[in-house]
Amino acid sequence: MAVYRSHICKWIFPLFLSLLVPWGHAGAEEAPRPVSFYIEAALSKNPSLTAMQERIRMKENAAIRAGALDDPKAWIGVTNVPVRSWSFREEDMTGKEIGLSQMFPYPGKLKLRTEVATREKEQTEFDLQEMRNILRAEIEMAYADLSSVLRQAEVVRRTREILREIVAVSQEMYAVGRVTQADIHRGQVEFEKMREMLLVLENREKVLSIRINTFAALPPDTPVPEIEHLREFTLPYGTGDLKAMYREERPARKSLQARVLRGEASIAMANKEYYPDFDVSASYMQRDATPDGTRRPDMFSSMVLLTLPIWRKEKLDPFVREMTAEREMARHELANLDLEAANAIGKSLATIENRSSVAALFRTTIIPHAETNFETALAAYRVGKVDFPTLLDTIKNILSFRKDYHETVGDLNVEKAKLGAVVGKDLN
Repeated sequence: MAVYRSHICKWIFPLFLSLLVPWGHAGAEEAPRPVSFYIEAALSKNPSLTAMQERIRMKENAAIRAGALDDPKAWIGVTNVPVRSWSFREEDMTGKEIGLSQMFPYPGKLKLRTEVATREKEQTEFDLQEMRNILRAEIEMAYADLSSVLRQAEVVRRTREILREIVAVSQEMYAVGRVTQADIHRGQVEFEKMREMLLVLENREKVLSIRINTFAALPPDTPVPEIEHLREFTLPYGTGDLKAMYREERPARKSLQARVLRGEASIAMANKEYYPDFDVSASYMQRDATPDGTRRPDMFSSMVLLTLPIWRKEKLDPFVREMTAEREMARHELANLDLEAANAIGKSLATIENRSSVAALFRTTIIPHAETNFETALAAYRVGKVDFPTLLDTIKNILSFRKDYHETVGDLNVEKAKLGAVVGKDLN
């Protein structure tokens, strides 16, 4: 019996020792690809950002157009021609006329229209920054999830290697009557369970690879090379620091502030509609000589037309109320965003603190204790004080704890990316 136990230890112990040291991709020719590679690719190539940049160009030109006058009007015609003779010499008021007119808005209207359009452009610029901020955070979250999944998959693969050897040795021992058939079946079941777990992780790896490639405007099916292994971290910011950072940096907040200012300008513009616009025109009329040859002098005419904003109840007052409601809506949305950000900051800080504590507990206490437990069980098994299933459980435990540790570190980095999106700044 002792011979067979030594045989098992000869196979299992070297495999287990390989789990106690950090691992990477052996023989990798290139350094791990950092998350900054995907962020830079996304910010330079993502079609949604390019579309928003074109929208900004559209708003820039709209702001220029908003400050321009309407096109002037010109006319050429004949006036007061008697229909009985169609003569230009018979009547004194008959003539050929050319004229020009221009509409001039009430002073201040063009300036306010330009300000409204400029605020719309500023809002669009902040919307673009917010899109970049959200896109960066989405990539960082996908990258953290992918890093975690890859490390978990490595743990599962090593677990399966150990289980493979356990099943092989158990079959040898069963052939000579040293273990029960139940032990063999248990090892085989655990081996296939690990296969199922690996399939799930490999599917997640594929999904996350497609996701991160899509964000970076890369071909979705492009294999993701080796990436960095993310670590635990200490966040050097408190609640007050993050709230101040949010108020100073968050593009979505700046966008709503620009929207409030646009609302103020729109109200002022609506109030200007109570004042008339002016249409100034001038014309020159050329007259022919009389039938007896007497020369008639040419004539010049000019006038100013005013719009009469008299439909206040049906038109002007509702316009002011509409613009006021739009401004108040923006103010309430800004206040709501502040509340949501405060809640998200508090939630993320609590989650980061919890995940950091759990990760540290795994690394400093649970995993070392599990390793010690394995070593103790292995020594006891050598002298026949524990059975084979007990030894198998200790191996499963340590590998399970390592998998949970990498999952926790992944969650920790995902939460940091979420927090960065909330405050509008990359916390890396």
